[in-house]
Amino acid sequence: MDTNQEIAIQTKQKFEFYFLALVFTVLGLSIQTSVFSSNLQSVIEIFAWAFFLISGLAGLSRMEWIPVSYKSYSDLTYEKSLAKEAKGGRSVVDESGKLQSSDEIKEWIEHAERRIKERTEKMDKIEIRSKIKYFLHKWMFVAGLVLLVVSRAINLCSSQSVSVT
Repeated sequence: MDTNQEIAIQTKQKFEFYFLALVFTVLGLSIQTSVFSSNLQSVIEIFAWAFFLISGLAGLSRMEWIPVSYKSYSDLTYEKSLAKEAKGGRSVVDESGKLQSSDEIKEWIEHAERRIKERTEKMDKIEIRSKIKYFLHKWMFVAGLVLLVVSRAINLCSSQSVSVT
């Protein structure tokens, strides 16, 4: 594998762990440092917490499925290479070490192509779910951060107006 590609993968993995930790850290700190001053401010703050929680849970779910995705992709790649070798006229040996006949090879290739198609469909579904989870993870964090800032600004403005009078 290309060194630049390895660096890109490592950087992406580090970012994903950092971002997930950041979401839960901000959620915890916002809960610990909360002070409710008005109903509007309280509602906004609680919505911010809910958005952080959704973001964190979506990120956790996505992280849980990343190894499954890599394993499925690896299996798919392996099966494609075996099917390509068999189609190219290379001999196929079964589990017992017996050389398979050309009819058995054709049947095996057809079966492998069905498995490849099924795996590809499964990988597409996993990829779509992963993209949705990342979208939720990212944008719920942003929305939670915006709501938290608005909530704290309302709290700050209301405490300053009380102390001035």
